[in-house]
Amino acid sequence: MGLTKQQMQMVTVLVIGAFLVVLNQTLLTPALPTIMDHLNVGATTVQWLTSGYSLVEAVIIPLNAYFLGRFATRRIFLGGMGLFAVGSTLCAAAPSFAFLMAGRICQACATGVVMPSVFALVLLVFPKERRGSAMGIIGLIVSFAPAVGPSLSGMLVDSIGWRALFVTVVILAAAILVMGFFMMRNFEGFARTSFDGLSVVLLALGMVAMLYGLSTFTSSALPALSVALMVAGAAVLALFARRQMRLKVPVLKVSVLKNRQFRIASLIIIVLEAVLIGSGVIVPMYLQNALGDTATMSGLIMFPGAALGAFCGLLAGRIFDARGVRGVAVTGAIVLLVGGAGYATFSPSTPVLVICLVYTIACLGVQCLITPLNTWGFNALPNDEIPHGNAIVSTFEQIGASLGTAFVVSLTAVPALLGAGGVSGAEQAAAGCHAAFFGVLGLIAVIAVGIIVFVRDRKPEPRSAALEPSDEIPGIDRPWYVTDVMNAEPDTLAPASTVREAIDLMQRRETSGLPIVDVEGAVLGFLSDGDILKRLSRNDLSRLEGDSYLVLLQTESVKQRLSAMLDTPALDLATKRVVSVDADESAEVAFRMLSERRIKKMPVVRDGRFVGTLSRSNIMGALAVLEQTER
Repeated sequence: MGLTKQQMQMVTVLVIGAFLVVLNQTLLTPALPTIMDHLNVGATTVQWLTSGYSLVEAVIIPLNAYFLGRFATRRIFLGGMGLFAVGSTLCAAAPSFAFLMAGRICQACATGVVMPSVFALVLLVFPKERRGSAMGIIGLIVSFAPAVGPSLSGMLVDSIGWRALFVTVVILAAAILVMGFFMMRNFEGFARTSFDGLSVVLLALGMVAMLYGLSTFTSSALPALSVALMVAGAAVLALFARRQMRLKVPVLKVSVLKNRQFRIASLIIIVLEAVLIGSGVIVPMYLQNALGDTATMSGLIMFPGAALGAFCGLLAGRIFDARGVRGVAVTGAIVLLVGGAGYATFSPSTPVLVICLVYTIACLGVQCLITPLNTWGFNALPNDEIPHGNAIVSTFEQIGASLGTAFVVSLTAVPALLGAGGVSGAEQAAAGCHAAFFGVLGLIAVIAVGIIVFVRDRKPEPRSAALEPSDEIPGIDRPWYVTDVMNAEPDTLAPASTVREAIDLMQRRETSGLPIVDVEGAVLGFLSDGDILKRLSRNDLSRLEGDSYLVLLQTESVKQRLSAMLDTPALDLATKRVVSVDADESAEVAFRMLSERRIKKMPVVRDGRFVGTLSRSNIMGALAVLEQTER
């Protein structure tokens, strides 16, 4: 994946932490009835353990860019996980509902800090051309939490009790804290943001009003009040956005939504989240209320979709890195449409296995889209705007989840409102769920149209236009990009080139390494002089320095190895996991990659296709020119 050992350790800790906080969100739901009995509270009170959690998290998430700009990343993660462990301990020992609620608020605050930080850090640690795979790996791990959470919760509650859920979380959080203490490192480069009290108040009021209105719309005795809250929340958030545009250093840079590609991805993500959560609500409701199945059966039917969907997200991320967004997004939209059409065909006679298959297809379609669209949107932003973009997308996901739940639940009441009397409760439930399934299909159609019309790979710029020199001096009058420094006409090897040809070309061009590129511009490998020396060296020699290399070549065994090696394909010796950089990336990112990975040269790509190379000598030459200009 192009990471150093230290970076891989840090990413591992981040992803495990993300898995735990997501697992915690899914653990509690099956335990709510038991908590009601044990703490003597009603359903309207106990539901605040989940809805209140979501509201607090939604208020904290948009402040993530501020946290990343104000505090060290190591401190943010360790502090967030520490607060999460404290909240979990409070929940485990809670003598009353008030203490349990306080613990959940601590957990929600920690989740609002940790989750967006994890995604922002992973996006920035990985090079742009590997972000799809990175997001897929995160999606695989994080998506597995909802698949195992309810089952694990049920077993713990039935065998030990509901407090065992929080004890388990405390133990895992403590283990992650220990790992983080030794493995987490600070990641520099986040733009510092200000703390504007009025902005925070507007954000909190707007998010709480909007999400509370959405979540209570279908259950409130006064739906008009819920609508008023949604409208008021949207108005307050508009005031928040307007204030951010006027502040010199905003708390949240909402101006990132001016980027068309990021805006399109973000809006589609809202609807996708509504489909995902809406389906997760309506399918169990249909199985239990209309068909009379148990909650356990519902969990088993939904498990394949959650599990296979997670792996599908990983595959979609890899395809995005290799081929771009258009193909995988259109394919995902088609798969999702097939699943949505399957929802619309459900009837009381539909076999349970068919319901399982249709739900799984829909999950595969959603996961085929979320990872590539997220990565496509983030790749359109400069690195310094990614924390702000990530905070906005995470907030949009909260809105989409609430919207999806309110939308499908409200549709289930349509048959009753139309006067569908004289039928059994199961028949009325089936009619309501059927209306909701058609509503989900409508949302899927909106997604498909949006993808077909708006989601496209960026057309590669002609080389002459992309590399046309500017009247401005890079590094002085404008930012420095990789295209300002790279070698746009480097030597390369074809996939069929031999080691003999590679050595000859390296000697003639006085270069230390050559990329291996196919006719479509894909980088298949990178052959360096170190790769050749490694094959020549004897097993008992671990280092070759100075004249020792010349002495080694005079031995008979080396001559034999050299003779056997010369006509082998260069690709056999080359490094396959090539570290590369995007042509439009900031030059500072490229400098850090060459330094941290201790490499001399790396390929430069644009939209996954090879366009040049960047070496340390290229950078030194450019710095020399810049130094002379400044005299």
